[in-house]
Amino acid sequence: MSSLGRNIRQHHKEMKGSPFGLDMFLALFCLVMTGCSSIHEDNDVVERIVVGDRVPSFSVSVVDNGSPATFSTSHLTGETVIVFFSTLCGDCKRELPELNDYYLRHKDDPGFQMVAISRGEGEDMVAPFWKEYDLQIPYSAQSDRQIYNLFASSIIPRVYFVSAQGLVTRILIENFEVGE
Repeated sequence: MSSLGRNIRQHHKEMKGSPFGLDMFLALFCLVMTGCSSIHEDNDVVERIVVGDRVPSFSVSVVDNGSPATFSTSHLTGETVIVFFSTLCGDCKRELPELNDYYLRHKDDPGFQMVAISRGEGEDMVAPFWKEYDLQIPYSAQSDRQIYNLFASSIIPRVYFVSAQGLVTRILIENFEVGE
């Protein structure tokens, strides 16, 4: 039995006869464990970029279909989608396949670009995750939060839609539907 299972069982024994039974404990436990905003970050949501703002200037190395490439906000030629994620985030695990479908539908559109940028996870964590989920979105494994911090201080996944003029036109955070 895992240490988590032992901890739950021990807590259940201690809670017998208490008005807060195992059901209450499990409900609170699930609530705490499902939020991706709690993964190594402060609790204050700070939006550094909002719709209508100019996208921050940055350039990152990416893996695009297994090959090295570069993504830069100084070379926007059409709709650009920037995704921030963590391989440890449950919401990211649910949303990335949908974002991958969006990428596959639009990757051949003139000027379309999409990049997924990890928040504080290196290639050793991101590459196997990409393979496991069969994701084809070009990604950049960032072992720090330098690029992420240009956009926000907490909560993932985050998706920024950017025009060819470099303006943020739409932002999706956590549980969302990408649409067409």
